[in-house]
Amino acid sequence: MRLSGIARRRDRTFIRTASLLGLVALVACDPGMTVRQINSFVQSENAAITAIPKISVDVKTTHQMVGEKWYRPQTIATNTSDFPVTINGVELVADGTTFQNKPTLASYYPLSLPAHDTAALDVYFRFSDGVSRVFKNPAELRIHYSSQQGAGLARVTVAGGPLNAK
Repeated sequence: MRLSGIARRRDRTFIRTASLLGLVALVACDPGMTVRQINSFVQSENAAITAIPKISVDVKTTHQMVGEKWYRPQTIATNTSDFPVTINGVELVADGTTFQNKPTLASYYPLSLPAHDTAALDVYFRFSDGVSRVFKNPAELRIHYSSQQGAGLARVTVAGGPLNAK
């Protein structure tokens, strides 16, 4: 009877220790980070006498684990002009590397965006390194679009930061 009591205490101690170590490993191995929009601007690719329609882009803040190898922000484009535009594609440029968007629907782009309308963009990037390395420095999300007036490029700067960044 005495040995079984000692064995039970030893088993309980082992279970508690293993549980505590498991929780510490989960918390400490892959801290989180925030990736958020810090500014945006639009430029035309062709200097023309007529004004290129402008779109505004809003990239929602994401909270990710530093080792995650994907980035999928909720991204909204608004056509603020009086002309329809066609969004042809999205790319991310980080530290001199251009990452191509991999939309979940292959036929998503080109996307027609009527005048004064808003649309959610299908934005999804995969990386060979974790997001902490990709967003070590601010990156640029580029939205390529065109209209009858010419081609345009909306550029949004996104940056990584601590998990509690707003």
